[in-house]
Amino acid sequence: MRRITRGLLVVFLASLGYGALPIFAKLAFAAGVDVLPLLAWRFLLGSGLLWIFVVATGRPRPPRGRLTGLVLLGLLYALNSVCYMLGLDRLPASVATLVLFSYPAMTVLLARFWVGERLTPRRIAALMLTTIGCALTVGTGLGGGDALGVGLVMLAVVFLASWIVRSHGVFAGLPPISATATVLASTAVAISVAGLATGGMGVPLAPTPLLLLGALALFSTAIPITAFLIGIQWIGPGRAATAATMEPAVTLALAAAVLGDRLSAGQWFGAALILAGVISLRVEPRADVADGHP
Repeated sequence: MRRITRGLLVVFLASLGYGALPIFAKLAFAAGVDVLPLLAWRFLLGSGLLWIFVVATGRPRPPRGRLTGLVLLGLLYALNSVCYMLGLDRLPASVATLVLFSYPAMTVLLARFWVGERLTPRRIAALMLTTIGCALTVGTGLGGGDALGVGLVMLAVVFLASWIVRSHGVFAGLPPISATATVLASTAVAISVAGLATGGMGVPLAPTPLLLLGALALFSTAIPITAFLIGIQWIGPGRAATAATMEPAVTLALAAAVLGDRLSAGQWFGAALILAGVISLRVEPRADVADGHP
């Protein structure tokens, strides 16, 4: 099998895992798991599995002098994750996913102000497409969601875009998998502290919620992170990020099949605009905005 084919397959595997994340989360909420315990156990188990992989394969660790930056990224990712899950708890999974997927455009905007990246005509057009698409997606019938949920997911977009802009400098020259494991361990600790301070880490001790937490940690955290990083090594970040554009399609299909989510015609048009803007950014020559979320 050619290297590019293997790379595309592992990126597809990562997209399946990431696309299933809101579905697992919605099912866990329905099974009685609260947001902070869900996230804490997701990242505790997920980062633990990544560290097992790092140790078992003998991969290098980040030097101590670089740990502070990784820990700060972990705190930023904790803010993103909490805002997204709180929003997801109030919105249909399909709507929350489409709004979150506007993060490449937000990344371009933040990169312009923080690191001085140029706003090309293509990037301006992508910003306009994703902004209009988000407005259509959330403005033509929320399907039981609410404005607070949309606001929380948009705040998650800002935190995720900030994470991406800052992560490039922090990750430079570091072993990617162990560095990511360090970030996620920091995320797990931050969310666990918040959970213990606001009501505890308890989850229902029943098969369904426990299996869903395990699925979140393994199939929507450890495996897709590792697969996406391997895919980047095999086919490069631009091609891997473009292939990962299938992630919202996975979520939409699963949300319809498992949760019964349905988008209106206006929301489908908004979704098409968001995806058009994201794909435009991801195929831009030397674009550096899309190697997003762990």
